[in-house]
Amino acid sequence: MDKNKNSTKIKVFGYVRKSTEDNQEGKTRRQQNSLEYQKKTIKEIAERNGLEIVRIFEDSKTGYKAFIREGLEEMLELFASQDEGGPIKGIVCTEHSRLARNFGDGGLILWYVQAGIIKQVYTYDKVFTDSPSDQMMLAISFAMDKHSSDETRFRSRRTWEYKASKGQPPNQHLTGYHYVGEKGKKVWEIDPKNGPIVKDMFNRFASGEYSISEIFDYVSSRGLTSIVTKKPYRNERQIRALLKKKEYTGVFMYDGDEYPGEYSPLVSSEIFYKVQEILSGTAHPKSAGKSDYAYTVLVKCSVCGGNMSGTIRKGLTYYRCLNRAEPCKSNKALRPSYLREDLIDDVIMETLRNMEISEKAFKKISSQVSDMFENERTSYRYDIVQLRGKLSTAEGEFQDYTKEIIKLKKITKSERDSEWEMNMKGLQQLREDTNQAVESYKRMIIKAEEMKDEIPSLMINFLENIKLVGTRFKNASPSNKRQIVDALCANLKWDGQKLSWDWKKPYNILTDSDEKGNWLRE
Repeated sequence: MDKNKNSTKIKVFGYVRKSTEDNQEGKTRRQQNSLEYQKKTIKEIAERNGLEIVRIFEDSKTGYKAFIREGLEEMLELFASQDEGGPIKGIVCTEHSRLARNFGDGGLILWYVQAGIIKQVYTYDKVFTDSPSDQMMLAISFAMDKHSSDETRFRSRRTWEYKASKGQPPNQHLTGYHYVGEKGKKVWEIDPKNGPIVKDMFNRFASGEYSISEIFDYVSSRGLTSIVTKKPYRNERQIRALLKKKEYTGVFMYDGDEYPGEYSPLVSSEIFYKVQEILSGTAHPKSAGKSDYAYTVLVKCSVCGGNMSGTIRKGLTYYRCLNRAEPCKSNKALRPSYLREDLIDDVIMETLRNMEISEKAFKKISSQVSDMFENERTSYRYDIVQLRGKLSTAEGEFQDYTKEIIKLKKITKSERDSEWEMNMKGLQQLREDTNQAVESYKRMIIKAEEMKDEIPSLMINFLENIKLVGTRFKNASPSNKRQIVDALCANLKWDGQKLSWDWKKPYNILTDSDEKGNWLRE
């Protein structure tokens, strides 16, 4: 009996849509426009009109823009494939605005109705047939929906422009900030929970000691949550996107222009652009990540020449050959024994303590330092000249892109098309990239000038305090130990019995070993 009853029902497709515009219409309206509520309603409409819903299509995008909704496009393609007289006769939806708020999608639906491909459009309080009068009413309804959306967008845009002029990012949500204040006057304030985590995230990554993977682990352990979803971030790509947000520096983009923000920045411009350099690969941190092992990579296996890597066994740190090269790879008998880190510490610390800087040695090394670093200073002077040339070029390009953007903005809105939008986005991106290059060159020039002036004095100060370095070496952090050893020693090798190295110039003058250092295993 039920089977026969279903065979007499009119077959239709159901369509539901939810978009961000629904969230602006009040709590009651949001509930009515939820996908669950719409599905329940269209089933009631189908029951009332003797319809059989063959399939329900859904979208979660705005109806204001045409040809962007996958669900609607698939439904219309199925209608087109069956031609006139096909088994699916119509569409059921809660209201016509669910189908279209633009002339593109609306016009296509009207054409299918006119061609007889779609026979009826069922809504909660109206059934539109393919009769000429109903076609006209449906067209008017789509036009009124578009007009309503246009007015809403116009009012919203005026509000956003006003907010931007007052230094508040309009209609933007950024993790690390939250809105406070009454409706219509809300402003950004630093989120007491997420704000400090975001700040630490930038500072850590800018140091060059942490990879994206390590930063992701760090913010996850601190409990960083998205301002939109209120949930933890799921992958490294999302963290990388946060690290590119210039809004954290106290400026924001709106409608192609940059505005100074009237809110507290979480990150300085210097830190932000340092992060961008690392992300783009133009700045290469010395190590790919923060290591807990002071001598990994610095110490080599004297048997195969490969790197020795740190490991922890029974609470002690050891270094062992990775056995990736011959003969260690295939001959276990030739592989050197493990080398304990504390024994490396002891011999280097003792060597530093025993360094004697006599009057004669100090004069000799000071002269060498002066001669050696005069070449360095000349090199830095050359670099500074080159960088200033690049800076001048980048500043000129920035001005040129700005002028082109101003020209494009003079084109009236009615004349702007997809090509205009593409050109505008391209120029804005080029201008932003050039701006980053300008800031990068400025910092590089400042750094080069500082190094040019400070290298000799820093070197002499280091020599004068080398005994203090030796005293503090034992309790230094792994990264500080690495810096000291890397500065003093080259070609550290371990053969299972003896640790040897070459003293780098000019430190060999302070030793009695003709540039060689060694330690025999007891």
